[in-house]
Amino acid sequence: MDQAWWVVLAVLAWLAIGLVTAAVFVTRGGHRNLLWYLVGGLLGPIFVPIALERGRAGTRRVDVRSRPPSARGDGLRVLVGLDGSADSDRALRTAVRALGGTAGDLVLVAVTSPDLIDVEAAEEDRRARRMLDERVAALPAGLPAPSTEIVAGHPVDALLAVADARDVDLLVVGRAGHGLGERLLGSVAEELAHRSPRPVLLGGLPG
Repeated sequence: MDQAWWVVLAVLAWLAIGLVTAAVFVTRGGHRNLLWYLVGGLLGPIFVPIALERGRAGTRRVDVRSRPPSARGDGLRVLVGLDGSADSDRALRTAVRALGGTAGDLVLVAVTSPDLIDVEAAEEDRRARRMLDERVAALPAGLPAPSTEIVAGHPVDALLAVADARDVDLLVVGRAGHGLGERLLGSVAEELAHRSPRPVLLGGLPG
C-alpha cells in the first residue's frame, strides 16, 4: 500500500512540474497554444529544460500598413494594442476621445500567436486584419489616418518593438481582454506597464 502511495505522489509531482512549467511558458513566454499544457503534463520535469531553451517567442511583423509619420512636434504619437475584446475597444474609444485633438500619429497593433503555422497562422492573421480594419472604419472623423500592424510574438515584446520602431509617445491597452486568444490579459498589461520606458495608459481614461 505504501508503495502505491509513492507511485501516486510521483505521478502527481510529475504532472505538477510539467503543468506549472507549461503555465509559465504559455503566460510569460508568448507560446499561447494550449497544447503546451498537454506537452508539459506528459513530459513533466523533462519539459523544464525544453521551456528554458525555447524561452520567449521571437517577434515577427506580419502585416504592416503605414502612413508617413508626422513631424516631431505635430502631436502625440499614440500606439493602441487591440485584441478584439470589449475592454480593448473601450480603451481605444476613451483614448481617441481624450487624445483625438492632439494625436499626430495613431498606430493600432494586434498581436498573434507565434506557435501557429501555415493554415492556422494565416487564419489568425486574417482575423486580426479583419478586426483592425473594422476598428479603423469605426474611428471618428478628424483623426489622423491610422497605421496598423499585425505582429506575431509575445504581446509585451511585440508592442514594445513597434513602440520603439515608431518612436511613440504613449501606449494604450485594455486591462483585460479575450478576443484573439486572450492576447492582452491583465497580467500582460501590467508587465507592459512595468517594462515600458514610455508612458502606458491601462484601460482607457476615466469618463
